[in-house]
Amino acid sequence: MGETLLIGGALLLGGIVSSLVKSHPFYKHQSQKFKDSYQAKLWHNLQVEYSENEAYWISRALTDYIYDFNKRLYEDVHIERYMSHAIKEKNNLYKQHIESPNVLCEELVLRAVELKVPPMLFFTHMKELHGNYLVPMGKLTPGSIESMPGASTYYLELTKLPLSTKQMTHYLDMIN
Repeated sequence: MGETLLIGGALLLGGIVSSLVKSHPFYKHQSQKFKDSYQAKLWHNLQVEYSENEAYWISRALTDYIYDFNKRLYEDVHIERYMSHAIKEKNNLYKQHIESPNVLCEELVLRAVELKVPPMLFFTHMKELHGNYLVPMGKLTPGSIESMPGASTYYLELTKLPLSTKQMTHYLDMIN
């Protein structure tokens, strides 16, 4: 009888912990797997320049910035502490080659659809990421995005940025 109560209590406690983990904003969205993968790769690359702990929190801050469209889905004291390092690293992310610009662009569009990001916020954020050579815009926007369910508005936002041949050439030179 005592063993049954002990096992039953452990199962109940495990169920409660599991439901709490699933309700955390970190695991609420299907596109979280893209964000987790990007963060793990970035963390690995940043360990060359920073300690393991610093690299982890900087990579989390940068990944949150990119995948959450520069809006906070949750508060984390550790991320706030390393934000100045993250801002410094943001301008050098394209050199890390974490994800190809087309793949990152597709992942961010899927994330925007899932988070129901307002088109103006999406455009502003993607334009900034384009300025950091992380995603293509204008004529360089991947055509595959147009066929994604719910992505037509975001595709139009990406393609409406007029880029000159010189700007496109400069972007392509920087990412290669």
